[in-house]
Amino acid sequence: MESITTDAAPVRNVVGATLFVGYVLAALFLSILIVNDLYQSYKIQPSVSSSKAQGRLQIFVALAVLSFSTLSYHMLSYLIYAYQGWVTVGDLDALPSDLVTLSTWDGLRQIWQWLTESTLFLDFAQTICANSANFWWTQQALFVSMASALFIGIEGSRRQIPHLWAYLAVGQILPISFAQNLFFVAMILFPISDQQGRGAATPKIPGPVTQCLPVAAYYILLARAPTSIGNPISMSIIIVLLRILLLCPSLLLRASVVFETLGVTPTAATQDAQSGGYTTSYVLALFCSSVLFLQQTAWALRGHKVGEILTAIDSSPAVSALGYDFLWYVVSCTAWFLTSPEEHSISGKVA
Repeated sequence: MESITTDAAPVRNVVGATLFVGYVLAALFLSILIVNDLYQSYKIQPSVSSSKAQGRLQIFVALAVLSFSTLSYHMLSYLIYAYQGWVTVGDLDALPSDLVTLSTWDGLRQIWQWLTESTLFLDFAQTICANSANFWWTQQALFVSMASALFIGIEGSRRQIPHLWAYLAVGQILPISFAQNLFFVAMILFPISDQQGRGAATPKIPGPVTQCLPVAAYYILLARAPTSIGNPISMSIIIVLLRILLLCPSLLLRASVVFETLGVTPTAATQDAQSGGYTTSYVLALFCSSVLFLQQTAWALRGHKVGEILTAIDSSPAVSALGYDFLWYVVSCTAWFLTSPEEHSISGKVA
């Protein structure tokens, strides 16, 4: 594992430290908001009274706990490693690990000093793009992020899941598996049959071409990402742009509010075209993910053996956080397909 180095007289980055603290607090707040929504819905939903529904709930609650625990472990390991590197370079005395000491004024002050003098985001980007083996795991997480964002946005709108934006936000702030598992729980609590029984309205949004444009742009940019390997600044910019593009399909899904405000009501033919756009954009995401997976795997194999690529997942806590999250995502989606064969696909109808 490469050591973290800093300048002799480090520049304080108060904005970066504030963003990091806000990042952590936002993840906690949104997670609590979603979990509270799910718990309140569980208490009043008659659709989860069957033993089958209860069994499915237990599976995805357990997977959500496991994915969050795994992510927390690796991210905490990365932060500890970064802090120890900062202490070593600065020739400082490390804080004791007990919570009492950490919560004192001196403890909090040193932690804040570390946050302002370190470059956590840049170091993270540098680690995940250090070589093609590390970046292969990063790409797997990025490949599935768009498909997951589409799935959450589309199915959440169909089922009128409360605070849908929070699931999408958690998927932006954290790697995707935790948000995806929470959303699977929400799908069980809000079956599509309940929405049909209440006469849920079809979202009125732009057509399939508009929906597919951000998906295509996302994967084109992702295909160019390997050219930034070894350049953490360039990689950071690409990741930020990818995150912005991930929001576009969800913003289009929410455009129904604007159309309704303007009094625009699409015809039946337009609604059918929009519904086809849902499936088209989702299939496009899956197709691009598959093509890029093959392309990037072949590219990584030019410089690394298969064993080297697979073991790179444990080369750094940063890579492990993304790599193991991707594996949990695969396990979770497989479990959903196996336990929910009647509703695992995005149908041609939105409502």
